[in-house]
Amino acid sequence: MKKTSLYIILRLAAYALLLGAVVYALYMSPYNPHPRSAEDVRRWVIGFGVWAPLIYVGVYTIRPLLLFPTLILNLSAGVLFGPWWGVVFLLCGGFGCASFCYLLGRFGGGSWLLSNFGGSLGERLASYLAGEGSFTKMLWLRTVPIFPYDPVSIIAGSVRLPFKIYGGATVLGMLPGAVAYNFLADSFGTARFYAALLVTLLAFGVPLVWWRRRSGANVVAGWKKYWKGK
Repeated sequence: MKKTSLYIILRLAAYALLLGAVVYALYMSPYNPHPRSAEDVRRWVIGFGVWAPLIYVGVYTIRPLLLFPTLILNLSAGVLFGPWWGVVFLLCGGFGCASFCYLLGRFGGGSWLLSNFGGSLGERLASYLAGEGSFTKMLWLRTVPIFPYDPVSIIAGSVRLPFKIYGGATVLGMLPGAVAYNFLADSFGTARFYAALLVTLLAFGVPLVWWRRRSGANVVAGWKKYWKGK
């Protein structure tokens, strides 16, 4: 085996072990409540009193390391802080998490992984996000609910998408979902629940249908053509 290949394998193994140790320590920490519902999060966060908003935003920021369910945290904001302040704190937490994953991709070896193991797929992702119209492309990735949140953030950092473009598109793309989640959580057990549920479905469904009509067909066709090797 070449020394270069051995070095790459050892570097990957060390990085994986370090990251795994951090995630395991945080997950097994006695301070991790392992929530199963929004009510579990509410009881835990509200116990910090006036620090509850800061604790919520901080927990959301490092959510990937704590392995907290995203949906539960999204619904918890409305339960904890009401529909209006809930939107504010959910956006702060979501943006913090997006920034954390972006920095992980940019400074945690994401660019090195893409350049060494991404192949033509990595080149396509890099050119898609960093090319012309990157703000609009990033906005679609945030608004349309079929794209995984954290991997998109890490890839954006890996291809060194300018943070002002990334951050602006992320906040704007999160806004409809943040409003919908908070009003849905605040409506539980009330006559407004079905109206809030309809708003939530529209907040995620309309962008999905619009994307599918405008560009989704071309994107899907392009990926099919790529995987067939044509």
